[in-house]
This record gives sequence, C-alpha cells and structure tokens, in this order.
Amino acid sequence: MRVKYNTDTQLFFQIGDPLDQGCAAYLHNAMYEFANLNAVCMPAVVKKGELGKFIEAAKTLDAKGFDITMPHKTDILDYLDECDPASEAFRCVNHVNIVNGRLVGKGLDGEGMALSIKNELADTLRGRNVLMIGAGAVSGPIAASLCEYGIGSVTVVNRTVEKAQYIADTLARLYGVDCSYGPLENDFLCAVAPEITLAVQCTSLGSGHGRDFDSLEFVSRFPQGCVAADVLYPMTTFLGAAKKRGMPTIDGRGMLFQQQLAMMEFHFGVKLPDEALLEAEEAVEIAIAMRSVRNRRMEKNKRYGSHD
Repeated sequence: MRVKYNTDTQLFFQIGDPLDQGCAAYLHNAMYEFANLNAVCMPAVVKKGELGKFIEAAKTLDAKGFDITMPHKTDILDYLDECDPASEAFRCVNHVNIVNGRLVGKGLDGEGMALSIKNELADTLRGRNVLMIGAGAVSGPIAASLCEYGIGSVTVVNRTVEKAQYIADTLARLYGVDCSYGPLENDFLCAVAPEITLAVQCTSLGSGHGRDFDSLEFVSRFPQGCVAADVLYPMTTFLGAAKKRGMPTIDGRGMLFQQQLAMMEFHFGVKLPDEALLEAEEAVEIAIAMRSVRNRRMEKNKRYGSHD
C-alpha cells in the first residue's frame, strides 16, 4: 500500500477496544490510496476511560482526525466542539476531524447500514416491521435512517429497557413511526418475532468477544421473508441461527463499504465514484484473510509458548 511517509502525510487513527478483529484501518487506507491521497490511518487500542488521553496525544501529533468503534462512539460526544444534530440526538459519532484544535464529529453508521440493507434487498424497505436488537450507539442512527426509507414500525429491545425507550420515543417524535420497546429477553423477543420482517442486530453479543445471547429461540419465530442483518462481520451466532433457518442475511461489511464514500467526503472533501465500493469490498476481503492468518499465528504461538 502506497504511503509517502513525509511531513505532508495526513495522520488519522482508528480507535477502539478491542481492535484485533477489526478491518477498518486497512479499509480506510485502501480508500486513501484509491483517491491518491497522501494520508495514512493507524489502528490504536484506546480503552474505556482513556479517550481524553488519546485526544491530547492526537493533537500533539498533529493528527487530522480519527475514526471510532466501540466503546467510544457515545463517550466522544463529551469532547466534541461541533456535531450534527442527528448524531447528537442519538449520541453516536464514529468520525472526527481535528480542525485548528477543535473536534468536529459526525456519525455515519446509520446511513451506511441502512444503505447496505436497502441495496441488498430485492424489494423496498417501505412498510417493513423492524426489530432493533440493542440500544447502543449505532442502534438509534440506523433505525433513524431506516425510518427515512419508509419502514412501517420499529421495536427496540435492550437489557437496559430505559435506553430502548429513549430510542423508540425519539424515533416516534422525529419520524412519526409506530414505535415500541421492551427487554432483550427471549420471552419478549419470541412474542414480537412473528410480526418482524427485518431484524437488525446492533450489540456485541455472539461476536466471539464476551457474552452471547441467552437464547436464540426467537430467531425460529421470525416469519418467512424476514431478513436478518448484523452490524458485525463476517459471522455471529445471530446470523448463524438465521442462516440455519434459510433466512436472507446481511453482515456488517456492507455498512463499512457504504460508509467509505461518506467518510472520504467528511475527512477530505473528496467525492468518490460508486466504483470505489468494489475497491472497498476487495480491501475488506483481503483484511479478513489477513486477520485469519494472524489468528492462526496467535493460536500457534499460544500453543508453543512463543510471542507475537
């Protein structure tokens, strides 16, 4: 990958924790190269509670901005000098520019995932009954973007029900869509599942890091024609259960692809052609292959007591 490594090189970071299974930094760099930009994106693990320290370091290094994944998409709001209204309402930002020492943030997850789902479906989103699983930083923006495409209703579930209620109430207020909410529990999910025609999984459950769903029985209650989407990739237990049922599935790679066009315009003012999506798709496939090789190497090192 071409990087000039000179004093004009624009420095960006991809931050989050964990990052060992992520592909975003590689993808961003592929987009920079496609646009012939003198810029580089470096992955940096930033743990919960360390965001302030990272921001000071980024300013010291004269970084031009950074891109954000869990667990900082909400916490970053407290550090921003400027933010668009929708991202602020749902407290979700995943891209930041540093302009003359000021932090300017924007959330692009909602637009990216909604476009990915729309492009993958053979029919329109209009009238679909949507289940949003989780009420974290990406759930509200994704649901908001889906509302803009004319979905019929939204049900939001979360372990902390008050967070699900906030998203449902905000969507109803902003878009006039029929909204409901409830606990992320199998009984409630099984009760609402028969009416759902699009389920979007927005948590880290079943990703291989930490907790999984207590039960995926509710997946068997979805009606024929229901689509399962997940913000994670390439596979989660939720998507696995949906695939086993023969449901159409959409993983988070499409969200990454679609976000790239918006990300490039936000960071650099560059409008890429649609053909850049093919470049992004190729870059993600390469990054996933590289990740698989690294995982095998790490497992081998663990087995034989060596170090990475």
